[in-house]
Amino acid sequence: MGLMIRDKWKSFVKNKKNVVILLLSLLVAIKIPQGGFRLILWILGGVSTCCLVDILLNRVIRKKKISLQSAIISGFIVSGILDYSLDWYLLVVFSAIAIASKFLIRIDNKHVFNPANFALLIAALFRQPLTWNIESNTYLIIIAGIYLAVTLKKWPHVLGFLLVFSSTFYFSGVNPLNMISYFFLFIMLIEPKTSGFGKGRGFAFGSIAGLMSFVMFKCMAQIDIFVSSLIVANIFNALWIKKGQKNVLKSCH
Repeated sequence: MGLMIRDKWKSFVKNKKNVVILLLSLLVAIKIPQGGFRLILWILGGVSTCCLVDILLNRVIRKKKISLQSAIISGFIVSGILDYSLDWYLLVVFSAIAIASKFLIRIDNKHVFNPANFALLIAALFRQPLTWNIESNTYLIIIAGIYLAVTLKKWPHVLGFLLVFSSTFYFSGVNPLNMISYFFLFIMLIEPKTSGFGKGRGFAFGSIAGLMSFVMFKCMAQIDIFVSSLIVANIFNALWIKKGQKNVLKSCH
């Protein structure tokens, strides 16, 4: 029995999306005593909306079924960062925007932006409060985040962000430890499909996000510095991929 449980656990954690969903569930559970029944319904509403929109758009556009793990993660993040005291229709709108962005904003048949982050930026631009309630236990986030960063080979992204973010804030007289979001660093920044791979690109990706966080803090602090910085880094990654493809085409001629 013990061996069977261990094998099932190994199989479970081998799928990194399972690890993220488990982490998100624990973070929400920790927040429930404060948020109450409203928070539970809010999270369920965000996750359900993302899943339903993902199913609908996949059937209409791609004509195929897919795993809903990514939609579940997006739903957790959108509903976990938006203020859960907002009107319900806003949760539905921004959750739907997150999933729709995967289908509507694409380059070479790949989505450009982290879906949840894109929706949260739209929310921030419309002056909706981002409370980051899901960041309820830093220790859990760091432990799970280090595992994800190492196994997904995203540690250059994390290192680049930490170096640039910490140095720019520190030398401007601001304690970076008072500013950093570990949830952003270990969960949102290293989202596999939109952050790119490779040590050099990963370090550059994280560095750009770290620098833009500081720039936004200095110039446009009213807009969440993390979601806005990740948008810029996502654009950088998409342009890098596009440039690489052009270079390959040129070398073939």
